[in-house]
Parts: sequence; structure tokens; C-alpha cells
Amino acid sequence: MDDLRFGVYEHKLVYDTDKIIKRQLIVLKDEDGNIVKWTDFHKYARSGKKSLSRNIYGGHDKRCINVSLLLNYVFFDKFHIEKLTDITAEMVRDFLTDYGLCRLPGDDENTHRIKSTVNTCISQIIDFLDLMINDHPECKMKVDDLYKTEKVFDRRKKRYVSKKVPTFEINYRSNNRKIFRDIPEGAFQIIMNEITENHRNILMLAALSAFAGMRPSECCNVRRTDSALGPGILFEMTDGEVTNITIDLTEEKNLRSDMVSVGGIKKERLQKVYPAFLEVFMSCYNLYMKYIEERPYEADYGALTTTSTGKAYTYDAYYQEFKKVIKNCIPVMLVDDDPQIVNYGHLLQEYNISPHILRHWFSVKLTLYGEDVAGLMNWRGDRSPESALTYLQNKSELEKQYERVSDEVFNYSLWRAGKIIGEKND
Repeated sequence: MDDLRFGVYEHKLVYDTDKIIKRQLIVLKDEDGNIVKWTDFHKYARSGKKSLSRNIYGGHDKRCINVSLLLNYVFFDKFHIEKLTDITAEMVRDFLTDYGLCRLPGDDENTHRIKSTVNTCISQIIDFLDLMINDHPECKMKVDDLYKTEKVFDRRKKRYVSKKVPTFEINYRSNNRKIFRDIPEGAFQIIMNEITENHRNILMLAALSAFAGMRPSECCNVRRTDSALGPGILFEMTDGEVTNITIDLTEEKNLRSDMVSVGGIKKERLQKVYPAFLEVFMSCYNLYMKYIEERPYEADYGALTTTSTGKAYTYDAYYQEFKKVIKNCIPVMLVDDDPQIVNYGHLLQEYNISPHILRHWFSVKLTLYGEDVAGLMNWRGDRSPESALTYLQNKSELEKQYERVSDEVFNYSLWRAGKIIGEKND
């Protein structure tokens, strides 16, 4: 039994070429990761008793993952129960406390869970156990042992709502360590110039994050204008000028003939390119479309960004290509005349960054342009205001670190100079 662990198996069904149905199942795996037993625990991994229906295309977000952590904790790591109905409120309290304080098996000094992450896990675990107890009256733990219902004021809904509150207190550990994601303006120019000149295959993936604020996995979901599945980018023209650009993220579709997932869409929406970045986005788009002329792609799907084999880029493949970009940028930064960029180059030798850094740059720019919480949430495609508030609370510090920017257009003259050189070498 010590070698067994609960885990999540994701089953994916593709029909009508592009429609994707995903379901997550909680399974038992051996030490080699092989499934040795299927469970029905996943049926409780959904939002509480009030959820009467769910989107056929929706998954379970991280519910099954968090439930698997609980199951491993009570079955194998600490308490060694024999059946789920043996679980007690004390076990749940210990699990959630160790989760919040980053003391679970597998956690280390670099593990950190912010308040919203801990609160989400608490809510998902309570929902899971609530449904399980309701289905198994013989369970040792009763609902009253687990939570109580209180009326709390919801600032977004502007009214009091019922909320499940644990009967015990759960703590989390705040982290004052600065997240390594801030990027100097000059370093951003160097990264984008490297992509433009030597990694043009991922140019639009980078542009969609930097100028439309999209998550890297969402960028991989974007289709060409002539996609058989429907246009993925819509251009609005006035007097021959592009005045609006909209990216279709309303539905996650299958974009590869091998049915490999390119990455998820966190919030389905129509996402617009920020007005100040229209010119530079179009410059990237035109450069990229010229680059991919006559290159293979799967016409039945029409992904915008494809690999050398013509299949849509996955997030994992994008991340690996981005790592090559950063590796090539470090020597350039280390010999720059700006001490801040040189220091950033040294930091990149010690820390890894991902394509998410471009979305962070986008968010910083919008903060300095004067966007409020609602504006940031809209342009970033956020579901909650927490991430937007992080930028606004640090706005004064951002203004010290970054040069003041115009609220009209994005000045990309340095990068443009590099692009012209690249174009001449085509």
C-alpha cells in the first residue's frame, strides 16, 4: 500500500473534429504511475449541492487534484484510514493546515501558496466532503463537524450571501519573498528583438501575451483568420486603418490531428488587443504571416502558430522555445550599457522565467497607463480582482522602477530598429 498514490486521470473525447469533452477521474496509481484501480471519488469533486448542471465541455479545474492530495494524506501519508467514510474533522483540519503552511509531503522551502489558493482548496475540499457525507450517512464525520453556514457580505455582488465556513481555523504562511517576474523595459526589448530575429516561429505567441494580455496556453489556442473552424482573429478597419483587433477565445477547440491538447483557456471570452498596442501588434502579425508563407499547417484546424511539422504549438513546446530565447538574450544583456539590464541578465543566470513574464509586462504597462481594477480585469481576462489589485497596490513602486509612459501609444522605436535589420536579412 505504501507504493500506491491517488492521482488524476484526464479522459478526453474529441467529436465533430474540433469539439472537446474532458473528464477527470480519480485513480490509484503504483510507483511507476500505472493505474491499478479506478475509483468513483470524482463524482463528489464538483461545486456543492446547489450545482444542478455543468457545462459539457468543462473540466473540474483543480478540484480532483486537491482532492487527491487529501486522499493521499488520510490514506497513506499520516492517518492510514481504510475507507473514506473513516475520515474525521480532525484529519481534514490537519490536512488543510499543512496545505496552508506548505508542510505536505513533497512541499519544500520553495513551495508557496497564497491566500486565494488556500481558500480555493478549503472550499473544494468542503464541497467534496459535503457531497460524500450526504451520500454516506454511515460516515464518522457529520456536516456539522466540518462547516457552518454564515451570511457574509459579497462586495462584488453587493449583497449578503451564504458561505460555508470551516468549524476550525485554517492558517497560511505569507510570503514576503519578491516573485522574480519584473522585467526592465530594455530587457523586454532585447527579448522581443531576439524572438523577432531568431525565433519568429513563436512571434505571435509572444505578441498575444505582450499586447493582448493573454495567458501563454490561451495564445496556443488562437486560430488563423481563414481557419476551417472559424476565424480566430477579427480585424476591424476604418478608412484603411485597423481600429480594433479581437481574438476568439470563446471555446477551447481541438487544433491538432493527433488530438494533443495545446493548453487550456482559463476564461472563455472575446479578447481585444489593447488600443495602445494596435500598431505594434499589426507589425508583428504582418511579419509573422510573411514568415509562414508556404509553410505546412493543418488546414482542417488552422492554428495560427505551428511547429515545423505544421501542428499547433502546445504550451510545453512554447515554453521550451522560450527558454532558448532567454538563453540567447543573457549574453546580450550582460554587455548592455544599462546597469539595470546587466543586473537582470545576471538574475536570469540564477532564475528561470516563463512566457508569463510577457503578460506581466502587459499588466504593468496598463497599470502605468492608468487602468483601474475593472480595466485590468477586462484586458487581462481575469475572473477575480485579486491579481489586478496586486498591480494597483504596487503602482507607486512600479512608477519608480519603470520609466513614465505615454497613455496614447507604445514607443517601440528600439525594437523596431532591430526588426528592420531582421527584415533586411530575410
